[in-house]
Amino acid sequence: MSMYIKEKTVQEILDVRTTVDLLEEAMKSLSTGKGFNSPRNRLPTSYSGGNLHFMAASWPEKGIAGHKSYVVTKGIATFVVILYSTEGKGLLAIIEANLLGQIRTGAASGLASKYLANNNSKKLAVIGSGFQAETQLEAIVSQLDLDEVRVYSRTKDKRESFANKMSNKLGINIKTCNSSEEATNGCDIISLITNSSTPVISDDQINEGIHINAAGGNSWLRSEISSNAINKFDFVSCDDLEQAKIECKELMEATEKGIISWNNVHQISSVIDGKIKGRTKSQDITLYESLGIAIQDIAAAKYVYDQLN
Repeated sequence: MSMYIKEKTVQEILDVRTTVDLLEEAMKSLSTGKGFNSPRNRLPTSYSGGNLHFMAASWPEKGIAGHKSYVVTKGIATFVVILYSTEGKGLLAIIEANLLGQIRTGAASGLASKYLANNNSKKLAVIGSGFQAETQLEAIVSQLDLDEVRVYSRTKDKRESFANKMSNKLGINIKTCNSSEEATNGCDIISLITNSSTPVISDDQINEGIHINAAGGNSWLRSEISSNAINKFDFVSCDDLEQAKIECKELMEATEKGIISWNNVHQISSVIDGKIKGRTKSQDITLYESLGIAIQDIAAAKYVYDQLN
């Protein structure tokens, strides 16, 4: 019998640390050929703006296939994951997926930081203090033994509210900063989680040994670092290469300018699977472009479904 799973139930079942582990297995499946992912498509829903977003994946090894779809109109988004059986059981579940997507997005950065940041990383800067920034912080803290966290966003009240909320939740001290330069100075990891159309850090803030998660720019209209900055990175990765070619503004512009070739942009699944090495020395500068892909969503959705059966 098919299930309809609401946000409240997802909140009760799914946590960030567990989701990092779920994504690790799901991303590895792409490298081993046991999982399959289709890039996001966007269809207009009105002449004045708004889109239907559709992204699909299958994981025969786990007996599942499915898609996430959502409509964004006038700044309001409604997310749902449809989960199917590939073993003759039909439709398994319809899952409200706003929270699931938030957790999944944070978990992806936590996973990337685990594989690409220096193991002895101690200082994290989070640029952005909205809904999605919370799980960025939580996921990275779950994977690395940090002793300092800083946050910067444009609105003082929002970044202070974020720091108070997440300090209480995670039991860590979070410093609010008055500029992105102050936040990133001397940091080992930077997570960018904004909806900015222009870079939120300068090229000068990308220094030796740092790892950056660019997690907010899942559209060709957004850009959190400059395309010229791509030249500074020793290792550039994304979650899905084909999706990056149509959605990742920084990489699209950098390849057009000849700064980097798509042959030198790597899927992080190959790092997780051990086929390639991401960071080869502590001085390397590494980048993870997180666009959000469907196999991550169906992996999290299957876990939620399984806990109810």
